[in-house]
Amino acid sequence: MNRTIKDAIVKIYHYDGLESLKAHVPTFVATYNVAKHREVLRWRTPCQAICRAWTKDPSIFKIDPHQLIRGPNT
Repeated sequence: MNRTIKDAIVKIYHYDGLESLKAHVPTFVATYNVAKHREVLRWRTPCQAICRAWTKDPSIFKIDPHQLIRGPNT
C-alpha cells in the first residue's frame, strides 16, 4: 500500500529542476499542516468549533462568540 502511494505521488509531481521542487515543498507542508489542524476540529473552521462549544456549554464564555464574528458589512 505504501509503495503504491509513493508511486502515485512520484507520477503526479514532476519537477523540471531543483528550484521548482524547492518552491513546491513549503506550499505542500503548509497545506498539510492546515489539514491536520482541521482534522482535529473534525473539518470545521475554528469559528465553527468555537460556536459549537458555546452551544454545548455557554458558561465557559464571557460573551456570545457570534457577536465577534465579522460579517460581510464590516
